[in-house]
Amino acid sequence: MAKLTRTADVDVPIAKVDREWTQFMFRTLIGHYQASAADVKWSPADDAEQAGVVELEEIPTGTRVSVTVDFQGDETNVAAHLERDLKEFKAFAETRG
Repeated sequence: MAKLTRTADVDVPIAKVDREWTQFMFRTLIGHYQASAADVKWSPADDAEQAGVVELEEIPTGTRVSVTVDFQGDETNVAAHLERDLKEFKAFAETRG
């Protein structure tokens, strides 16, 4: 199984990003996100064998959102969807922030 990581730096404090991610995860994404105590778990809607983790890290300008996905199949397609989702989340969080 391959592993793919993509990140986005969001110009919003980590506590707000955490709340906004919860709102955003209910929108159309490449998968379904479930909150847990430590991380946000990711599993795509169309392939139960894929999974991943979302990590939030405080940085001087706001928050770094990192999504690591374990997957089988076309990396180009998964990467494109993941990059699109992170770009949309960044815009979502920054405009609501």
